[in-house]
Amino acid sequence: MNILAFGEVMMRLTPPHYKLIEQTDSVDLSFSGTGLNIASNLSRFGYDSTVMTSLPDNQVGRAASSYMRKLNVIDTHVVYKGNHIGLYFLEMGYGGRPAEVTYLNRSESSFSKSHKRNFNLDKAILDADIIHLCGISLMLSESVRETTHYIAKKASQLNKTVCFDFNYRPSISNEKDHYWVKEHYEKILPYCDIVFGGIRDLTELLDFTLEEESTNLIEDLRALSQLFLERYDLTFFSGTIRDYENEKQRLTGFIRSKKEGFLTSDGHELSILDRIGTGDAFASGIITGFIEKWSAEQTLRFAISNAVLAHTTYGDTPVVNKKLVEGHMNGNQNNLLR
Repeated sequence: MNILAFGEVMMRLTPPHYKLIEQTDSVDLSFSGTGLNIASNLSRFGYDSTVMTSLPDNQVGRAASSYMRKLNVIDTHVVYKGNHIGLYFLEMGYGGRPAEVTYLNRSESSFSKSHKRNFNLDKAILDADIIHLCGISLMLSESVRETTHYIAKKASQLNKTVCFDFNYRPSISNEKDHYWVKEHYEKILPYCDIVFGGIRDLTELLDFTLEEESTNLIEDLRALSQLFLERYDLTFFSGTIRDYENEKQRLTGFIRSKKEGFLTSDGHELSILDRIGTGDAFASGIITGFIEKWSAEQTLRFAISNAVLAHTTYGDTPVVNKKLVEGHMNGNQNNLLR
């Protein structure tokens, strides 16, 4: 099974020991991005995973590509051009203080400046079984947006499975009005099979409404997800819900399946070391279930366990293997493995 992820690869800079930027004189450096996170996780689950992106033609770009290979991600569709990479600082949260992300240089990055002509798109799409796209790519630049729409349309024409993550970031698109952003999301959705998102994407971005809203988020999501699935003829719509119980953060997964209806997972209490990339871990779990042709229930259980475990590992890219996820899913958790 060959997975192709198209998207931005960024440099992540993290002050150590939960320090703020103004408190530190050193940072931990790594590379990440939605497509890379998902590709690396799926690679650990045994699937051939490729990231198609543009990196700067310098030592930074080569370091990013080397990092991808270390994650066992195929980099044959990486192009090198320009001088800049998008980067962000992550100040780790602790206790009641939330984690905070500060983006730099994204509009001038190699990826944001890339064009459709820079990539061997037709061959990359033809060689893949599943293509993953991210909503962030719709917001970065006109040229990247054009490439993203082309990939979705071409992949759909070739009967490839297209996965799309809303990943809506108001901070990236704050210069555009609501209807402009909505238009570009609506344009890509007819070509998609599996979509990741939440109730806010349906109500605040796509303007879905219910005649009678309830006070129960799950029930509203159940009804709205059905409307969403029918409008765009999707196979799956899936995502996570965060809430608190006894001052502890919990994570619950949901899936709306064309064949099996609407399901939610149990709520899982979280131990959070690093929450960045945990949504990508959930998406990787859903894609794994789709590949393996599991039931929607088994797929959801695997995905939520993968996401819960991703909270316990440092960095954006989940580094757990399938055996560990299945152990968590089946309640076989050990304090020490020898």
